[in-house]
Amino acid sequence: MKTNCLVSEKLDMTLALPPIMCVVSTVCVGQPVQSPSPNQIQHFGFSIVDAGHDDPHDDEVRLEYVDEVAGFSTFADLAPYFATEDISPRIDAMTQRGLKVFLHAQGLLFDHVIDADSPTGVRYVLRADAADRFSTFVQINALDQHQDDLVAIYLADEPAWNRLDDEELRLGASIVESELPDVPIAVIEAAPAIGELKIPESVDWVGFDRYAVGDPSTDPQWQQDLQSLIDRRTREDQRVIIVMETQWIPEYTKLGYDQSIMGAIATNTLKAAQACPHAIAIVGYSWPGGLDRPEQLGARQLPPDVQSVYRQIGRRIKQFSRP
Repeated sequence: MKTNCLVSEKLDMTLALPPIMCVVSTVCVGQPVQSPSPNQIQHFGFSIVDAGHDDPHDDEVRLEYVDEVAGFSTFADLAPYFATEDISPRIDAMTQRGLKVFLHAQGLLFDHVIDADSPTGVRYVLRADAADRFSTFVQINALDQHQDDLVAIYLADEPAWNRLDDEELRLGASIVESELPDVPIAVIEAAPAIGELKIPESVDWVGFDRYAVGDPSTDPQWQQDLQSLIDRRTREDQRVIIVMETQWIPEYTKLGYDQSIMGAIATNTLKAAQACPHAIAIVGYSWPGGLDRPEQLGARQLPPDVQSVYRQIGRRIKQFSRP
């Protein structure tokens, strides 16, 4: 979901942005959102909620935003970085607000090295002590006894785009599965690298990110990406995560687009998710701003009418989410 490695993809405005202009006149930001199916989309939340990131667009220093999203999310992400990290209080803070934890395991399992041949300039590698680190982390936090509090384990962000070896991705998934067998394992890939992704059989949820798309429900490239991802599944019961763009970058403003358009994009993304029989979750990238660069805005900086759409979508899904 992290976009700094997809800047060139995102800035291909000639192909990607014209559809945004089309949806402005056809989708009203304030119109009612159709209820998601109770048997399909079960989860809704945002990334970078509790990941140690301080949003540069406010006047306070804070590293989590659980209270801001709890009322209209079923989960929030949580990113530990050290094997000995005690995240129990952070998990409790989420569960007490009715949220499950989308646990980022990448920092526990994988390292990165400089690689000029990688599109991102780095390459993920499985740590030699990955199994010991993850086992230690699970034991310290007694996660094997609290698997119901976890909605999924996020294994790696855009692994093929970051040139993670297929076998190392599989081994990482196996480590997680052996420790927490009842928790779904998730991977999200960058759109240009979907064709290179080999999805381990132990992965349960898969997704992709493509940004600057006005209407994913009708955009040919987005739909092609989705079908390519579905075709690459290694189990028929592997479910799909739909990534909703909830950020704003300066290039959009320079091209004459208004931030209020993000409400229409959210509605259209929900429509695309509803049309996909494999979809199980929608995750917004991202709640705070400034992760990829200081000028980047997150959902919490977008206009109130846009945030109202996020709340409406989230509350509808929350009605049908499983406890």
